[in-house]
Amino acid sequence: MKLASKYLRNPVQTLRSAGLRWRTAWANRELLYRGGHHFKGDPRYDLDGVTRGFRDRIGDNSSDRPLLQRICRAYSLAMSREQAASTKYDPTPWWQQHRDLTLEPVMRALASHDLDTLQKMYENFFRDDCSTGLLPVQRVKNNYFGHVIADFYRRLYLVDALYRLDYWKAETSGCYTVGDLAGPATGNPFGVALGDTLVRVGSEYQHYCAQRIAQLLHGHATIAEIGGGFGGMAYYLLRDRPGTTYIDFDVPESISLTSYYLLKNFPHLKIVLYGEAELTSDTIRQADIVLMPLVELAHLPNDIVDLSFSSHAMSDLAPEVMPEYLCDIARITRNHFLYVGTEISAARIVDFSEAMPSQFILLESRQSGWNRHIAPNAGHVECIYQVSCSTSPICWDKEVTNR
Repeated sequence: MKLASKYLRNPVQTLRSAGLRWRTAWANRELLYRGGHHFKGDPRYDLDGVTRGFRDRIGDNSSDRPLLQRICRAYSLAMSREQAASTKYDPTPWWQQHRDLTLEPVMRALASHDLDTLQKMYENFFRDDCSTGLLPVQRVKNNYFGHVIADFYRRLYLVDALYRLDYWKAETSGCYTVGDLAGPATGNPFGVALGDTLVRVGSEYQHYCAQRIAQLLHGHATIAEIGGGFGGMAYYLLRDRPGTTYIDFDVPESISLTSYYLLKNFPHLKIVLYGEAELTSDTIRQADIVLMPLVELAHLPNDIVDLSFSSHAMSDLAPEVMPEYLCDIARITRNHFLYVGTEISAARIVDFSEAMPSQFILLESRQSGWNRHIAPNAGHVECIYQVSCSTSPICWDKEVTNR
């Protein structure tokens, strides 16, 4: 047998990769064994639901060019601004790795305004590499897309989906039906079909987050999300709570995809992209959705949002950078900060609050077990803080410095 040269060049990495593959295969088989017993007799445990859930749903997107032109203009401005901005807004090493290994084609299409190529990517983004890092494309593409799915992988996907659905039902006290998870066909989504509803990948978690946020809001409210992915949570929040103003800050590639998803699904709302208006109180008051690169977080007006939210994005920040983001959140937020992420990062928020008393008052903390059936020791938590002192001198000094 002849080994590929890349394995001969790096035998240590080869051994590590082999070990990871073995551990993953073992974990998958253990999950199938446990899940098969757990869901035995459950009418939802039907492999045909996975087959139907992975069918193509690409529609007619011939009218997307005006949207894509707006997105490309905003992306080019964001990338030029990123290069000149404070290093605290640099992509995390994890995201830079995705840029280097997978996202280069979509970045090139965005930068060159190649609308035809971008159209093909975005109309299929749930299954295209352009959403790597936001959706599990790389993990599932070889086993689920473009061919008949083997029973092993159908069972694996179905067991995972049902565990997450049951957790969603428990966390929302059974107040919703599967039909509430229905969403648009934008991006050619995949998932498991239960009756007439496609429960697309990740929808149960995003719906839960949207309802959790809604419980903390009163009247017309403005929320800011740091790291909004492709806009999945925002879709449910805007759909179910009309009148909410949504602001998202993220890396340029993610903001571009979010822009496509929300522009397609909320054509009746006023959506402001980067470079289309100054980030002022008037702009926010007149808009329904504002989508900005991370560098603009420093320019958001003080006390402008009722609630700030971050799901796992804050956990990726370097320890020395996180306090600066917390200063931003404290400055812009007048009520609550909802954090979901690792216990380690939650501890850093505690350290930050101890350094600046009463900055973030912990109202509630609980385990976040969305992946407990796969990784019982993941150590994820959900925390709600009251932001009580948004004009801390320390934060103000950092804000002035960043400007």
